[in-house]
Amino acid sequence: MKKSTWIGLVLLLFVAACRFFTPVAEFYADYCYPVISACLSWPTSIFPFSLEEITVLVFVFLFIGIICVSVKRRLGFVYWLKRTARLIMWLIVWFYMGWGNNYFRKPLYERAGVERRSFEKEDFDRFIAGYTEELNRTAGAAVMITQAELEQDINEFYRYQPAELGYTKLHRWHRTKRPLMNWLYSSVSVLGYMGPFFCESQLNLDLLDNEYASTLAHEKAHLAGVTSEAEANYWSYVYCCQSTDAGVRYSGYLHLLPYVIINARALYTEDEYSDWISQVSPVAIQDFKDSREHWQQKRVRILDDIQSWMMDSYLKSNNVSEGADDYIGVVGMIITMDAEKTK
Repeated sequence: MKKSTWIGLVLLLFVAACRFFTPVAEFYADYCYPVISACLSWPTSIFPFSLEEITVLVFVFLFIGIICVSVKRRLGFVYWLKRTARLIMWLIVWFYMGWGNNYFRKPLYERAGVERRSFEKEDFDRFIAGYTEELNRTAGAAVMITQAELEQDINEFYRYQPAELGYTKLHRWHRTKRPLMNWLYSSVSVLGYMGPFFCESQLNLDLLDNEYASTLAHEKAHLAGVTSEAEANYWSYVYCCQSTDAGVRYSGYLHLLPYVIINARALYTEDEYSDWISQVSPVAIQDFKDSREHWQQKRVRILDDIQSWMMDSYLKSNNVSEGADDYIGVVGMIITMDAEKTK
């Protein structure tokens, strides 16, 4: 075999070690990922557009090219299998060495030394009272700082608070990229995503103004090494809540509203839920409805169904047992972490 293949196999072995041995994954997250992410993102920061999509397309064309060469030259099944296996190996290695090994480290509660709280209705009552008050207080507020200033402020936030829990500090060159196939993300209601191949954050160009700050903070959390969607939502919420800009705070509260509604429907009786929802600002309710309608109009059902299934399978295969439902866990995480702060 070629030397490059041996190198790939060694790296693939390291990926397997991260998956099955948590201390190896912790070593990767603490010492390897900060260096790898900086090396991948710094030279590519000069490009305003996403390189992730280009990378995926290159791999697709390479797969097709291998098939075409094998058929045209009649090189046989073994030739195709060897070349395809090598290409798959490097795709896996690049994905996991670039970012994906973070999936296999200890969860937030273990790193913070916090016991996960199975909250009761009384805990939720206390949370929702304060949440509703702040949501109503900021309802309709517009973000008064520029997107560039907001991004630098978020980068600074991730240089300190989450970094204390073992996440990678962000740098000034970590600027958000624009997707090349934005229509595709809008068709499946993807507001943003973290690119593992060059450690880039991408935001959907169709985001509403009151969605921008919370979505950007969510994707920046992934860039810092957060893999859990609930945890990324948590850090997005924490960042927005501590902002001095009322519009940024409102973006955080509004972003959380769908998950609060899901929990409220599960814990409250119909009368209790109706009583609570009547206390929520009509402005916030209307913004919530406008957001749902905005993305529903762009949605392509068959693509959205495929993407939802793929996302659920992808998360479950990478140590996220809740799959796509992981997003909903943010409310429990907020209640748990807030209870720990008050001790």
